[in-house]
Amino acid sequence: MAKKKKFSITHLFKGAYLISLVFLVNIAYTLSFLLTHGEIRWRNFQTYVVLIPFISIAAFLLADFLQLPRFFRKKNLEAISQSLQFSIIQTLITISLAYGLLPEFDHLISRNAFPRSVLLLSCPVIFILMSVWTRVGLSISKRLYAQGQLMIVGSREDEVKEIESKIGDTLEHLGLSLSGKLVCDEETKLEKVLKPYSEILICPSLSDKQKSDIIHYCAQKNTVAYLVPQFYEIALYQSKIINVNDLMVFMIDRMKLTFEQRIVKRLFDILLSIVALITVSPFLLISAFLIKVTSPGPIFFRQKRVTLDNHTFNIYKLRTMRLDAEVSTGPVISGKDDPRVTTIGRFLRRSKLDEVPQFLNVLLGDMSVVGPRSERPEFIEQFEKDIPAYHQRFSVKAGITGLAQIAGSYDTTPEDKLRYDLLYIKNYSLLQDMKIVAQTVRAIFTPKLYNKTFLENKKNYVEIPSEKKKK
Repeated sequence: MAKKKKFSITHLFKGAYLISLVFLVNIAYTLSFLLTHGEIRWRNFQTYVVLIPFISIAAFLLADFLQLPRFFRKKNLEAISQSLQFSIIQTLITISLAYGLLPEFDHLISRNAFPRSVLLLSCPVIFILMSVWTRVGLSISKRLYAQGQLMIVGSREDEVKEIESKIGDTLEHLGLSLSGKLVCDEETKLEKVLKPYSEILICPSLSDKQKSDIIHYCAQKNTVAYLVPQFYEIALYQSKIINVNDLMVFMIDRMKLTFEQRIVKRLFDILLSIVALITVSPFLLISAFLIKVTSPGPIFFRQKRVTLDNHTFNIYKLRTMRLDAEVSTGPVISGKDDPRVTTIGRFLRRSKLDEVPQFLNVLLGDMSVVGPRSERPEFIEQFEKDIPAYHQRFSVKAGITGLAQIAGSYDTTPEDKLRYDLLYIKNYSLLQDMKIVAQTVRAIFTPKLYNKTFLENKKNYVEIPSEKKKK
């Protein structure tokens, strides 16, 4: 049996990346001194020189803790987020070192010699250098890692084909090529079939035994596995480990927010809603005027939606459709090129201005800024019949935006959206809400208004002549 190499080119690259990162951190502090004073003053710079070993060790350990050198399947947004975290934490560590170092170093350090202006400036400088260097690292790593050979494994042919169509467009970006598909049963000899492939995607319909066998095989062969999770697998995410005597168990807590989380979330909702309504109010007035003069009917659109504990409420939006929108179709999910949408309505949808009145719903307590997307009772009744654990998304308030909205698109199926919603509930934090809001603002400038569900229903649509045509 051939021995595995202890070191590879990727290992050497990661080591070089970490060493270069430490060097860049120190370059950032030196640049901060120059940018602040226009020159390096030895009295101030001396404190930094004494701290260089401590700063360097902290930067090395922090980079390893945040897994910055782990480039495998890392996305650009994740890399930038990690760079920001690193910059903030590294600056806080340096502040602690500069103003709280052990007393035995007092004879070497003047505690007021490390200017606060340098410390404040160093954070954005580190972030900029880190972001550039991480992007370079991502580019190099894509050339070092061989293209992955992916196999999709499922128990139903239709499911395998559906997942193939979903992931096909993004595989090349991830450095993967779809090299095989397998519809297996309990008798399939997995080891022989999976051997040629470096990465395996596990479909949700496989039995627990089949999933366990595939993951066990991947662990043995150093093969990457991807699992499309079901409800109970999401519930296991970041579960607390409890030792009952010598028995290890996962404690699966309730899929709800705690009392203190609800308080924090409510305060965040109120504050953000007030700021949003004040900021966007001029655009709302202009939009209201344009709706009134271009289309007969009310300015605002009201509709029954479902929120926390299956409570129904009236959601408020700017009207983007004509009044007879559902006369011939009944309740239909909208999408791209929907003939029911007015001209000004298309602009409002692309800019998301039609969603702004929902901040009133947030202030009234019916909704949250971030949460599962609110749905109509007519759709929910069917979803709960077809999708196990769909009712679990109503353990929190409906949101204006959510993890499913920024991670998915209008084409994302209700079942796939549910996975994101459940993960959001399981992993709730104020920081996560802030990230989702920031990513929503970014997504507004790259809207995706395409929806297969609407196109499938479009055959039922019979255009109703306008009053002008009737005449």
